Parts: sequence; structure tokens; C-alpha cells
Amino acid sequence: MDSATLPGLIRACLYLAALLVALPAHAEIYQWRDADGKLHFGDRPPQQADSEKVVTRTTPARQELSISVRHQDFTLPNGLHADTLDAISGIYQRYRSDFGLDLHGTAEVNLYLFERQADFLQWMAQRVGSGNPNYGGVFIPASNEVAVWRWGEDQEVAQTILHEASHVLLYQMSPASPAWLHEGLAQYFQTLKVQPDGRMKVSTLPAAQARIQKWIEEERLITLRQYLSLDDQQWRRLAHQLNAIPYTVAWGTTAFLMSKPVGRSTLRQLLQDLEKTDSRPTLERIAHLYPGGISRLEYDFFRWAQTGMKPRWY
Repeated sequence: MDSATLPGLIRACLYLAALLVALPAHAEIYQWRDADGKLHFGDRPPQQADSEKVVTRTTPARQELSISVRHQDFTLPNGLHADTLDAISGIYQRYRSDFGLDLHGTAEVNLYLFERQADFLQWMAQRVGSGNPNYGGVFIPASNEVAVWRWGEDQEVAQTILHEASHVLLYQMSPASPAWLHEGLAQYFQTLKVQPDGRMKVSTLPAAQARIQKWIEEERLITLRQYLSLDDQQWRRLAHQLNAIPYTVAWGTTAFLMSKPVGRSTLRQLLQDLEKTDSRPTLERIAHLYPGGISRLEYDFFRWAQTGMKPRWY
């Protein structure tokens, strides 16, 4: 599959970052530029360069969730910036209310917002050893960090922030979640918008929706029996090959399950299994939880996919 058909991959996950030793979560953070103009971060100020302490903005009073802006080069216009931060809180609320996940502490999202791609790549290189020019955003679960650069239209950048924030939150609340569910929920919640009346709306992803419908018409869509049988290593191998299947079907499967009470109940139980017993969600377990088993799950999924994949309101 040509990478040009995969716009969602610009928000690709950085799973290897979980292996890194992160900066201490509550250490002071300093930033400075070297003689070549490259931006650096560290927990100690350099002796031979002027530096400044990063200003941290934290949600007041309520400490179930802390959203801290560690570096900010841009502000999304027309209220979109504040709406995006509100939507991060909305994602956290959905993880608690829909799935019963409880961190028993403060969930953190530490944001780094870069205007320039060069600064974003430099930040990546400092964290993981190299930067990837194909990424619009990354997350590092070991330090609850999200970095995004202003790679596209404002709405696209906002969705990238929400996508990576979803990953960071789920890693804290359900760290053993399978790769397909991690990516599916990140794509699902990247479109979340908090309405003026406090309600939340999650829209479809047009590109993923179009691919699924095309695959159905051409009888090329992978069966859910095959897809849900992939282990994390197989899933990531396909993803690293820029194959559209793992990302697109992750969104489709998750959005479908979130669209109906029985689907949300299935996901809730799968995540509760992980929290209580560290039991990975197998195909047999999913078949047991979903009324009618895998055959019914596939039938319901195809019906949902063929009837418009409607947005979800909370």
C-alpha cells in the first residue's frame, strides 16, 4: 500500500519509547539553543549558554488529571486551543466512565507544541536518538509526554494533539492494552469535541471510512476473525510497512464497538480483564463477551460499515 494513501500515519505511534528512561516527571525543565540554533531541553541548565525555565501550566485544584504545557510555540486560533485542552479532559472522562479505568493517582499529559519541524525533530532525537520527518506528533509513555509540531491545518494539528494524548492517558490507565485497541481508541477520540452545553461529539474519520467501504465493495476487507487474531508484534510489523490495514481496521473496529452498548460493554470487560488479571484479550475471550460470538460481531460490523458509520454523541 502506497504511503500516500495513509494520511493517518503522520500521527504514528512511537511504541519503542516505552523502553526509554524518561526525565523525572516533576523535575525542573530548562530549554536553550546552541550555537547552531538547535533547541535543547534538560533537567539542568547549561553552564555555557543562556537558558530559561519552562513555564508549566497545570489544571488547578482537581488533581485526577494534570495537563501541563512544557513548551509552546503556537496557540491554535478561534478558541480551538482551549477546546483541544478541554477535549483531552473529555477523553480522560470517557476512559473512566465508559471503561471504569481508575489510575488511583494523577493522570498526566505533558505537552510540547513546536512551530518548527526542526525543533520537533531535535526534541525527538534527544528523547529516542533520532527524529522522523514523517511524524506530526509522538508520545513517550515513560514520561507522559506528547510532542506535536504545526504540520498542517489547525484542525489537523488539534486532532494530532488529541490522538497522542489519548495514547498517553491509556498507557497510564491500562498499560497492557493491545496495539489495535490503543491505536483504535486514539483515532476514535482524536475527533472528540466538547459542545457548549457540555455534551461530547465524536465524528468519523472520512479517509478510514472511505477505505473500509471500498474494501467491502471489492471484497478485500480482512475479516475481524483474522484481524483480532493478530498479536502486537504482527500488528506493528504491518504498521511499520505502511500497510493501511492495521490503522484503518483499528479505527473501524473500535468505532463500531463504541457505537452500541453491547460493544462498549465488550471493550469495558476486556480492559477490566487486563486491569484485574493482566489477561490479554484473545479471540476466544472476545467471542465469549460479544453476544453471538465472532460471527455475529462480523455481521454487525459489516452492517454498521454499510450504513454510514454515524458520529457518536455523549
